[in-house]
Amino acid sequence: MKIGEFAKSVGTRISVLRHYDREGLLNPVFIDRFTGYRYYDETQAERYNRITELKEAGFTLSEIREILNGADTDMLFTRKRSELEQTLCNLEKVKKKMSELKLSKSGFDPITENIDLPFVNDERAVGKWEIVSESADIGGKKRELYFLPNGESYWCYGWTKGKLLYNDGINSFACDYTLEEHSDGIYMTVRFKSYDYVKTGKVTPVVLRQLDNKHYTKQGIARKDNIELPFRNDEELIGKWKSVDFILTKEQFSPTSEKNDLYFKEAEFFEGGNCSVLFTDEKISGNEKICWTKGCMIKKWNSTACAYEIRHVGETDYLIMEWKSGDYRWGGMDTDYYVFVRA
Repeated sequence: MKIGEFAKSVGTRISVLRHYDREGLLNPVFIDRFTGYRYYDETQAERYNRITELKEAGFTLSEIREILNGADTDMLFTRKRSELEQTLCNLEKVKKKMSELKLSKSGFDPITENIDLPFVNDERAVGKWEIVSESADIGGKKRELYFLPNGESYWCYGWTKGKLLYNDGINSFACDYTLEEHSDGIYMTVRFKSYDYVKTGKVTPVVLRQLDNKHYTKQGIARKDNIELPFRNDEELIGKWKSVDFILTKEQFSPTSEKNDLYFKEAEFFEGGNCSVLFTDEKISGNEKICWTKGCMIKKWNSTACAYEIRHVGETDYLIMEWKSGDYRWGGMDTDYYVFVRA
């Protein structure tokens, strides 16, 4: 269900759910890159209720995040009990519920269609388009989509005549589109296969208006950072780091969280600004492709400068680094983050 529907079902406001998403407490099961819609599963109501109960017991959002991430609940509850004696009975009730809680697996099933279709040109579709469908869920942002010459794909999108092709690495599907000419320009209606399609089989009509008919290139439309930065040394960074987590915001960082099968595996930083990185399917090194300076790793191959910071938690050093993927370069979204520990 969309964020508005989920907010209504649990008796809260959309702004609260957005705040919980930023804090890493309750993330949507799916964010539609095309429309910006956030989708939640009905089973997440249980997690929302636990968050509400913990807040009523006096826990801060950061403490709640620790609990939901599997921190030592006994220690946290004992500390809170000493701070808030008047809520002792309520704390015991919530603690019991947390110990019994089994968070449900998301009910989202990806769409996997064959999108390896032969390219057929449609010159009227080439150019830049603006999504004009009204949506309170997009947050006021204007979203644009490019149809590149010869059906060239960028970010999650490609196309052939009559079809918008989508592939985000999890979902892949082809959406029918039609063009209509009006007095104020050309409009496109895309019958988009969003989360509603998975649940109900119904497509979501999305209307776009053509802004121009120019022949753009993939690199030409990509967001670029200033990568001409002078080298400054950082002795703390030098060495090998292994990834342990992927988070949407720095506020979601938790020393107790650890994920497997991350795409960004390792990063090693050498004296003088040289470095190498290991992804699931590729190792990249060499100063012509990648380097570093204090506070930043520079990916020259895609013109992005990824800021980092080092945090010390007990005896463990954590490296939190920006991850500027296609969402950042072509989608206009905020950066995500990888978390590393010293290898």
